[in-house]
Amino acid sequence: MPELVFFRRGEEVLRVALERQRLVLGRAEDSDIVIPDPHVSRQHAVLRLDGSRWLLEDLSEQGTVVAGQRCQRCVLPDGADLQLGQWHAVFRERGSAGAAGPTRTSRRTGLQPCEAPEEDGLLPTQVRVKQGTTELLYTPGPGSFTLGTDPGNALVIQDRFLSGRHLEVTRREAGFHVRDLNSTNGTYLDGVRLFEAEIPLNTVLRVGETQLHFEPVSQGPEPAPFHGMVGRDPAVRHLVEFIQRVAPSHALVTVLGESGTGKELVARALHACSPRAGQPFIPLNCAALSPGVLESELFGHEKGAFTGADTRRKGAFEEAHGGTLFLDEVGELPLEMQAKLLRVLESGEVKPVGATRALHVEVRVVAATHRDLRQWAREGKFREDLFYRLSLMPVVLPPLRSRRGDIRLLAEHFVRACAPPGPAPKFTAAALARLQQHDWPGNIRELRNVVHRALLMRQGPRLEAGDLTFQESTRREPEGTDPVPLELPVGVTLEQMMQRVERQLIESTLRRCHHHKERAAKELGLARSSLFKRLKQWGLSQEEE
Repeated sequence: MPELVFFRRGEEVLRVALERQRLVLGRAEDSDIVIPDPHVSRQHAVLRLDGSRWLLEDLSEQGTVVAGQRCQRCVLPDGADLQLGQWHAVFRERGSAGAAGPTRTSRRTGLQPCEAPEEDGLLPTQVRVKQGTTELLYTPGPGSFTLGTDPGNALVIQDRFLSGRHLEVTRREAGFHVRDLNSTNGTYLDGVRLFEAEIPLNTVLRVGETQLHFEPVSQGPEPAPFHGMVGRDPAVRHLVEFIQRVAPSHALVTVLGESGTGKELVARALHACSPRAGQPFIPLNCAALSPGVLESELFGHEKGAFTGADTRRKGAFEEAHGGTLFLDEVGELPLEMQAKLLRVLESGEVKPVGATRALHVEVRVVAATHRDLRQWAREGKFREDLFYRLSLMPVVLPPLRSRRGDIRLLAEHFVRACAPPGPAPKFTAAALARLQQHDWPGNIRELRNVVHRALLMRQGPRLEAGDLTFQESTRREPEGTDPVPLELPVGVTLEQMMQRVERQLIESTLRRCHHHKERAAKELGLARSSLFKRLKQWGLSQEEE
């Protein structure tokens, strides 16, 4: 039987079997197919069977778009696309026999906009009907609906093991109320037959050979993550295109953007999409290393090059030979080290500390920084020649506050990634609104942390607005703002506080140097004997020996 298949935002939402020889499409309530769209005329077009052909006649006097062309009267070929306001419909001469699908066959059919909230104020939901590789969507209206094989059901499913009226479904605040209508073969949840139950969102029921996925309505098909990057914002699409075009080359790329925008993800995607994907990817945070150890970390050192250099050590460039070196926060490099980095980028040769000969390395460099390198070059904080070398292929990552349309998508992605096994909890409308209103100074990294905390703090099946906690912004105040005065804790002298700070600094440096005491002493600018004396005083001299 011929049918019209309606789509909205790329998702199939309804099928209408063309049982009658004449059907009117329009916005008016007395139309055979009601399309709730202000851009559609009250009586927009009529479909009419003429012998073996189906004709479309425009009633709007503006022309109906068929296959991209406006027409007043035309024959509908199989697969013809009709544009009706924000809706698209595809004409099919033969319906998908046996396919699970939301097929309406009553005299009048009304479409419900997918993104509109239901009349009872609940978030819009949908039923994803899956039979083998066939997958279709049904968007229920408010109240209850039934499903089965009889044409009188709101949701008609062709399945040999379903009863005529198989299941009744009613929307509830926390999910759905389902009632089996004395079906022959039953309704199953996780292999257990149920007769009447309350089920939450994101539950899957089995009826016959069909799976019913009860889920909230999405804003169209969720784009698959691209090497960990999630988003449908145009900036994300442009970024993906940039990576796909640039990755196969050997060009140096500089990733610019605020902290937390995902600069390392971009670097890893460039590596994964390149011919170097099977070779090492070496990340190095230039801001986390002191000037005393930075040269050794970058270029390596020979045995005996300095006190504590007991063996030869490869640097990051040598470790990344044949692969990719990611220099994060390259703007924090001291000027002296910037000159040495520039020489390596220009010559492809590194000279380890203490070595007499340079080594040739074949490395693709991806740099990243949150600094304005152009301004720093003007101020003399960054070498101008290195700035221009790094400006060969720059790419700027937008802050999260400029792509708010992706906040919900990212938040739900992090819920699925961080939630315990089982159905992932969903955000309430109030929680989503609060996420949208936040300024996100920490960008995607901050959003991930907020979602993680909410999962730990929630008390119910859903993520409420009260479960969301935000840390105070760490952005610098404008110049001229009075600094917050520092105060000593009650009962603590200045000398005691200085001793605490000194111990914390030494312990953190030891951990960063993997308890290599000679290296830690050099980084701290202390004599070895002074460091050993302090460790002995604190009872730490035997740790990690």
